Amino acid sequence: MDSARLSGRGKGMKQPQTEYVGTFIKATGAARTMRFVTSPDKLRSGGLITVFDVEKRSLRKFNLNTLVGRLTAFAPGAQPSFCA
Repeated sequence: MDSARLSGRGKGMKQPQTEYVGTFIKATGAARTMRFVTSPDKLRSGGLITVFDVEKRSLRKFNLNTLVGRLTAFAPGAQPSFCA
């Protein structure tokens, strides 16, 4: 076997992305809390962004313009900690 396959870094394998949890206000006025992954570039762009909802396992829209509080970032598969 080659070293790339042994190390788990073979072609097609991706590094786990940082997961985020955030709450925003939907167009209906309802609050929505979502656990998602996205690229840091999209987070910096602001506005309405496309993200992958980890719990619903599909693409969703997240509105950064109506963000309530802050986004919480954590390692993939970990439980978010909201302790101050």
